[in-house]
Amino acid sequence: MKYLMCNLKSNKSLPEILYYKKIIQNINQSNKEFILFPSNIYLSFFYDANYQIGSQNISQYETGSYTGEILAYQLSSLRVSYVLINHCEISDRTETCFFKIKNALKNQIKVVYCIGRDTQSYEPKKLKNQIKIIFDQLSKVEIENIIIAYEPCWAINKEDIIDLNNLKKIINILKEYIKTKYNVEGKLIYGGSINLNNFSKLLQIDNLDGYLIGNCANIPENIVKLAEMF
Repeated sequence: MKYLMCNLKSNKSLPEILYYKKIIQNINQSNKEFILFPSNIYLSFFYDANYQIGSQNISQYETGSYTGEILAYQLSSLRVSYVLINHCEISDRTETCFFKIKNALKNQIKVVYCIGRDTQSYEPKKLKNQIKIIFDQLSKVEIENIIIAYEPCWAINKEDIIDLNNLKKIINILKEYIKTKYNVEGKLIYGGSINLNNFSKLLQIDNLDGYLIGNCANIPENIVKLAEMF
């Protein structure tokens, strides 16, 4: 099974999100898990969805009164089952990311941990370190509930995805690293400039566990088409 994740970021007005929900209500979920990440103000609208819902962020605080924060137990009560952490558009310190991950996992919310923000090209050593600095503080069970999203910021909003051969190598290197060091079969997905024209290329990479769609996901018809491609 592979993952098809769609991050709507801060897009969509109320009428637009209702239209979006209508278009994707019968999306093809055969052999895949579809996860939608709408703006947090719309999460309750998808309480009855027949696919998985994710939050674009989560608070580092477990409990307390923090204006503007969204706590893990609140997200869990809305049937949110995934959360994006360390996305390149959100500047968090490593310590903050760790607290967010712990809070999510305590509330049975799976983590999509993004790496690649501080790299300028294909840099396996830096990517390993971004994983290590978090995974070294977690148990095996916790690590098993984390999906790594390789999202190189230098490849976002480009005309095409990054070189496929290099992507294959990166995925292999990171999976082998996680297996060897943590005895976990790591799940890795890719995000960065994915669209209808290049998606078929990514489908050729067998060791890739899924896809994190950004701008292309703003048009719901695009997502329906992508879901039909695999």
